[in-house]
Amino acid sequence: MRIGFFGTPDIAAYCLSKLIDFSEIAFVVTAEDKPSGRKRRIVNNPVKGIALDKGIPIFQPINLIEGSFVDKIKRHEADVYVVVAYGRLLPKEIYTIPHLNTINLHPSLLPKYRGAAPIQWAILNGDTETGITIQLMNERLDAGDILIQKKIPIDKDMTAGDLFNQSLPIGVELIREVIGLLASGISTPIRQKEDEATYCMKIDREIAQINWGRTSMEIHNLVRGLNPKPIAWTNFRGKSIKIWKTRLIDEGIDCNIGLGFLKIYKKRLFTRTGDGYVEILQLQPEAKRVMDGSSFINGYRVIEGDRFDIINV
Repeated sequence: MRIGFFGTPDIAAYCLSKLIDFSEIAFVVTAEDKPSGRKRRIVNNPVKGIALDKGIPIFQPINLIEGSFVDKIKRHEADVYVVVAYGRLLPKEIYTIPHLNTINLHPSLLPKYRGAAPIQWAILNGDTETGITIQLMNERLDAGDILIQKKIPIDKDMTAGDLFNQSLPIGVELIREVIGLLASGISTPIRQKEDEATYCMKIDREIAQINWGRTSMEIHNLVRGLNPKPIAWTNFRGKSIKIWKTRLIDEGIDCNIGLGFLKIYKKRLFTRTGDGYVEILQLQPEAKRVMDGSSFINGYRVIEGDRFDIINV
């Protein structure tokens, strides 16, 4: 089985590394090189790095429908194209090339959470389950017929990173299963229900800022949904501070202080929310390392009366 692979970030690199173990990768199509980091150096994205290491032909087209690019990938005669977080919609001139079709991995239970950051938004919205979908490609965003799905439960303390790591091996196995079904001619695509479709937006800095007037659960979901990136944040003493990990509490603490105020209880750090408190387990002051609540209390000489800044209240 010869696979043409389209993808760019870590999730795509993981899938590519596993597909190499059981299939021949005819070529890789990935995003253009871009500068990264403070020094703005050009670095290979995760998929390109693997392809270079394995000697797989690499394409980084600016124009996907340019005749020369289409002719080049046709000449590699792949049986199926696999798309994992490539970042661009494939035109019909490309996804109709392979005789076994083009499939796409999407980390949600489509038609729910089409678009960017479905893993993060499932947690931000407090969902108790999500899943992986393998769909046929078409010209619309995440709207192709469904070939297979598998549900994944979401624990109340699971981070986006946890869910990401749990989803990856499941996704690879589903890709392998679907390719086998396509090759045998027994796949049964199911059309998505358009009236059930939802879309999720990219997560920007404004979304990541904590509003302490929200409920403890909403704040907890924001923090874990944005871990390990971009990380929820707030301001403390005029500087940005990242909140890496929180915990919902069930012990009784008097709610006699205002929103965003800090409370120290048994050498632990709590913040007043719209309906109670959350415990701050890990946080990172600007230009400092990640630390636990006790270290923050001691290092910054936090006292009751200190507070995180309030927004939109």
